[in-house]
This record gives sequence, structure tokens and C-alpha cells, in this order.
Amino acid sequence: MEKNMPKQGEFCWNELLTTDANKAKEFYRSLFGWEFQSKKVDNATYELIKAGSQQAGGLMQMTADEAGKIPPHWMTYVYVNSVDDSVAKAQKLGAKVVVPATPVEDFGRFAVLQDPTGAHIGLWQCVKSCG
Repeated sequence: MEKNMPKQGEFCWNELLTTDANKAKEFYRSLFGWEFQSKKVDNATYELIKAGSQQAGGLMQMTADEAGKIPPHWMTYVYVNSVDDSVAKAQKLGAKVVVPATPVEDFGRFAVLQDPTGAHIGLWQCVKSCG
């Protein structure tokens, strides 16, 4: 049985993209007591954030190209049943696609949208169990 599986439209993940992952890890470890577990994903290291006994999000070092284009930021993700359907609907409602539907190994797929007011939000769809 899946534990606390999110439902369509619920916030499900938080992620920090930063220019200095080590400095960010030390800051959040000192501030909140978070622990970090490194995981290789593609050609990068992804830091899983653990708050107490719960996996609470992730942290990732920006590439040099990203750092020149966007500031460090937290991204929040909303769970969707279908990234493709949600992106299509969002576009009809005036959103712009910032990052198209993209696979994350065999875990899931994500996309990043800019809503009609200019705010960014991530979408997440599980491919295999997320619970």
C-alpha cells in the first residue's frame, strides 16, 4: 500500500536549484537539521532532503549555463495524473511551457510552466510507485 500518495492537484515536492549546493546544504542543515542523501541522476548529483524521517524534497547544483540565465530558487511541484494532458490544458489557459515534459529515469516525468501572471510551477507525474 502506498503511503500518503498525492492526488491530482496536490503539492507533492519541493526542490532547490542553487549555484552553491554545498553552501546551501550547510545552511539548511544548520537551520532546520535537514540531512542529505546524494544520488547520481544522469550526469549530476541530486541531494535528497530528509527532514526527520520524511523525504522532504531535493537540492541540485545549477549548471554554469543555468546560473547565467536564472537565479537560485525553490520550485514547487504539483502532482498530476498526466503531465501531457496538464501541459496541454495549461497552454489553452494561457500558460507557457518553460521545460517540456521530461522523464526522470524510470521514476516519473515533470514539466515546468509559467502561468499567465508570470509565476513558475512544476508538474510531476509518477511512472512507478511514488509512495
